[in-house]
Amino acid sequence: ESKLKDFLHGSEYVVTYEDKDGDWMLVGDVPWDMFTDTCKRLKIMKGSDAIGL
Repeated sequence: ESKLKDFLHGSEYVVTYEDKDGDWMLVGDVPWDMFTDTCKRLKIMKGSDAIGL
């Protein structure tokens, strides 16, 4: 996990996920338990494409 954080820190990419309602969110926006209950899929996006999530 820390290697992924080191890779993504300062990079132009962000990790996002789609929740049960079909909304895309940034990983880390909600507590872990809520994330594991609602996450349907993950996506690595360019930071510029994730603005507004």
